[in-house]
Amino acid sequence: MAQKYYHARLMSEQTVIDSLEFARAGQELRGSLPVTRLMRLQDCLFDADGSVQFVVRGGRDDERRPTLAVEISGLLHLQCQRCLEVLEYTLRLSNTLLLVRQGEDLSANAEDPEAADCIEASPETDVAALIEDEILLSLPFAPRHTDDSCRSVVDKSQREVEKSSAFAKLAGLKNLKQ
Repeated sequence: MAQKYYHARLMSEQTVIDSLEFARAGQELRGSLPVTRLMRLQDCLFDADGSVQFVVRGGRDDERRPTLAVEISGLLHLQCQRCLEVLEYTLRLSNTLLLVRQGEDLSANAEDPEAADCIEASPETDVAALIEDEILLSLPFAPRHTDDSCRSVVDKSQREVEKSSAFAKLAGLKNLKQ
């Protein structure tokens, strides 16, 4: 069976796939998605510059169940929760999603931390929404710069140095008077 490849530049049009057919046929969809199009992500961002690249591959797992493998990469501008400035966040994620039919009982997978993430199969799976969901689930809860690069921490240590320097000068003046 020949594998079908698609390239998509998701701008204003909505790209949908029949997820079960996509998985059954082993299809692949590659594309880029402007960050401005990820509306639910906007509250997590410092600004909406850039785009994310993605690959969605249909397939089957070891038990022959239908899956979608999702790979996403890009650079997002998050807001550091310490200094409230821009934080460049490199996005590189890969996940395999098990497709389940509507109403299927997933209680067996709920307790297993090693179990694949599941999504409901649909004849109209919105690819942009799927990509956005995966990004939202991967973001840190409180993004922060490292201590050595955060303006807030650097400013605080600089103020402490200046403060101790001021006291040292005061002590020096006191010693001169005596």
